[in-house]
Amino acid sequence: MNIKRYLVFALSTVLSLSLFACGGTNDFEIEAVRLRANSYLVVSTDDFSRQVGDLVTSYFPENLEQPPVGSLAKIRLSGEIRESYPPQTDAKSVELIEEKASVVTNPNVAERIAWHLGENAFLIDVRSEGEYTAGHISGAILMPPDEIADRILVEIPEREAVLLLYCRTGNRSAAAAKQVRDLGYAVVIDAGGIVDYEGDLITGSDPGQRP
Repeated sequence: MNIKRYLVFALSTVLSLSLFACGGTNDFEIEAVRLRANSYLVVSTDDFSRQVGDLVTSYFPENLEQPPVGSLAKIRLSGEIRESYPPQTDAKSVELIEEKASVVTNPNVAERIAWHLGENAFLIDVRSEGEYTAGHISGAILMPPDEIADRILVEIPEREAVLLLYCRTGNRSAAAAKQVRDLGYAVVIDAGGIVDYEGDLITGSDPGQRP
């Protein structure tokens, strides 16, 4: 990952949260998809959601059950946000919207998710071998559309692994995401097209270092 770009992003997030926190500690609501443990991908687009950013770590009290992994929920958060990346806050209430969410994002957010979750997240390139060797995101595994259904069951057997699929423009990733979701994987994210990626690509058949 482009570390300098990531640090700038993280610093911007912290500064914006600092400014926002000065305005008060009222509760706020976001819509988010549960990725794993206490990690959530924010999908709502209101002002507060933009302040939080694309990822948030939300802690739930013992009397409040988290939504299922891979589900979309409306979560009421405490306005007291702890500065970090992802920012941390406490959940006050939760309302399930969709038990199995279809999530679309972009490869830059997907890379940040992979960086945050480490070995529990997998970037998957669903283009052809020629496209992959010409340039791919570091750490991405090549699984062409005609191979992914068979290979993913063997290579990534954990059904709650976070799968981040991208192609060139988003068409093949959308189709592959549906195919993989139908196999029973809980968190399948269509990360769109590599044409929107802002980092540096690596060439060759080696996946490269994971984010």
